[in-house]
Amino acid sequence: MNKIILIIFGVLLISCQKEIKNDVPVHQNQELFITKIDFDSLILEKEYFSGIGFFKVGRDQLFFVDQVFSTVIAYSRDGSYVQTHLGKGDGPDEQNNIHGFFPFALEDKHVILDNFELVFFKGSFEKDSSYPIEWDYSESYQNMLNKPKGTMLGLYEIDWKSRGNSTDILIMEGENRALLPITMSHPSLNGYISEEYYKEVSVFGCYDFKNKVVNKSFGRRSEEYLSHRFIPNFDFSHFTKRNNELLVSFAIDPLIHVYGFDGVLKYKFGIKGMDIKTTYPKTNTIDDALDNYKLDLKKAGFYQAIYSDESNELTFRTYYPSGSEAGNARLQIYEKNVLIGDVLVPARFQVIGKIGDTYYADGIIDELNDRLGIYTFKLDSK
Repeated sequence: MNKIILIIFGVLLISCQKEIKNDVPVHQNQELFITKIDFDSLILEKEYFSGIGFFKVGRDQLFFVDQVFSTVIAYSRDGSYVQTHLGKGDGPDEQNNIHGFFPFALEDKHVILDNFELVFFKGSFEKDSSYPIEWDYSESYQNMLNKPKGTMLGLYEIDWKSRGNSTDILIMEGENRALLPITMSHPSLNGYISEEYYKEVSVFGCYDFKNKVVNKSFGRRSEEYLSHRFIPNFDFSHFTKRNNELLVSFAIDPLIHVYGFDGVLKYKFGIKGMDIKTTYPKTNTIDDALDNYKLDLKKAGFYQAIYSDESNELTFRTYYPSGSEAGNARLQIYEKNVLIGDVLVPARFQVIGKIGDTYYADGIIDELNDRLGIYTFKLDSK
């Protein structure tokens, strides 16, 4: 059973290619019978923590990643404190930066996304190996500067999530590859001023562990972005694995884009969130976008984290109907491709895993009131 948003694949034939631009089927079916869920707040034992970090679920354990102190705090499934690992430094059991953490991602090893590398730790959190993230390209600097194209891997960078969120990746067990979220910030080919960015720039890069490079890319942003010219502060997405499919949820698109692991867009499904505000603030300059990032996210609704419980064919997607600080969020629940639930949840509520028949959601991070916790809930059968 898959317990976290993104981790282990079975044996898959992976060939990351460009998306073939064909019309794809769209499924918009709903049979709403879940209108409320009862959730509990599991308050965790803790040491001192900062107010910036995220939760993860791995096997039968819970983890809180503190991005200020670069620590990973392990808990049992009932919230009992187990141990604090890592911390800033260059020793064999230390780690300076944690943009993403993936417990038990490959056999018994944990994976951490650092600034410029993927770092593997043994189950005991001793450093095992590291892989620098570099890009496979042959174009000259002048060509990339003056004639940028979406096919030029040398222009890409990791599409980092803001602090307090995990930048997710997919580790492909048995294929010697990882899937990374990527973006581009070229002076002329970027999300602030360029239509070509939304037409040409890839969403995913394939990292080859053997050669230690990103050697292929695929995927395009939702066509919805071109109807808003331009709202770069809402240019983000979340993704999860569902059996042999990759589910991608873009911030402004009610449709979830479904890719095969050959890089081809297969179909889309999804229902627009309830009362979601779609009057997105447009950006005229790059400086305006950077200055107004947090403010813009308060002005309009958007779709956030997505998680798939493959064992029950359920997919959960959080969204904010009127912005990031409205006090509450909503959670969509899909069975296969049919919307079966849309429920009110706390503002920070992102399903991240399942242990037994209990789902876990990130979470309560309240430094002011000295509270650290995670939400739990169960779903009754239909």
